Amino acid sequence: MNLTPDSLCALLDSQGVKYERYSHPPVFTTADVALLPQTISGIDTKNLFLRDEKRTRYILVCVRAEKRVDLKQLGRSLGMKGLTFGSPEELQSFLGVSPGSVCLFSLAHDKANKVEGFIDNSVPLDQPMQNHPLINTESLVLLASGMLDFCSSVGHPLTRIELPERA
Repeated sequence: MNLTPDSLCALLDSQGVKYERYSHPPVFTTADVALLPQTISGIDTKNLFLRDEKRTRYILVCVRAEKRVDLKQLGRSLGMKGLTFGSPEELQSFLGVSPGSVCLFSLAHDKANKVEGFIDNSVPLDQPMQNHPLINTESLVLLASGMLDFCSSVGHPLTRIELPERA
């Protein structure tokens, strides 16, 4: 499946997933989001594309934007040694997006099921959350439960996890 923002929205519509769509200047970091002139509803999230030191296991983690994740502790809890950020090339190869556009929707591009998806327990399932629709010049706001449904529908069920926070 090779989605564009428009085809993603059409797919969400066909699944009955309700969302709000916003356009904005490009954002690459959570600090950039804070500078946006318009207010976007929903919980601000960030997505981390990570890999182990041997490049044999890849994960995509969604968490509230303000949470500082302890990567060492997360790696230990998942049995992953040397957890670090994946390269832009790996991101493009596995998820079909570039840095700044990392999102849970991109799991639909992982045809080989190489990337495991996680969503932090700090993101309530009954509240709207923000996520890029494969590009960093737009945001979609949908219930977190709708995101779980979408990811399951494309063969990438998300695992709820308590992500360890850095002190």
